[in-house]
Amino acid sequence: MSSVRLTHIELALLRVVRLSDEDHGGLTGSELTADEHEPMTRLCDLGLVEAVGEYGEAPDGEEDERDAGNAAVAYRITGAGVAALRDA
Repeated sequence: MSSVRLTHIELALLRVVRLSDEDHGGLTGSELTADEHEPMTRLCDLGLVEAVGEYGEAPDGEEDERDAGNAAVAYRITGAGVAALRDA
C-alpha cells in the first residue's frame, strides 16, 4: 500500500474512521460532512475502508428500522487501512 499517496484530508478521515471503529463500531454516514464524501469514496475504492450496513446482524429492533427504510452505512477500517496509517 506504500505506493498509494493519501491527501491530508484522506489521511485525517482514515484516522477518524479508525477511532470511531475502535470506539463504537464505525463511522456512520451521517457523521460525514459534505466535503468528506468524495475522500471516503476514494478510501473505500482503495480498500482502506469498507462500507457495511449498519443494520442486519444486529439485535432487536434494528431489523425493523432497516425494513422501514432507515438503513444506514457504517464505515470501518480494514487491515490495509491500519497498515496505511502505520506507514504514514
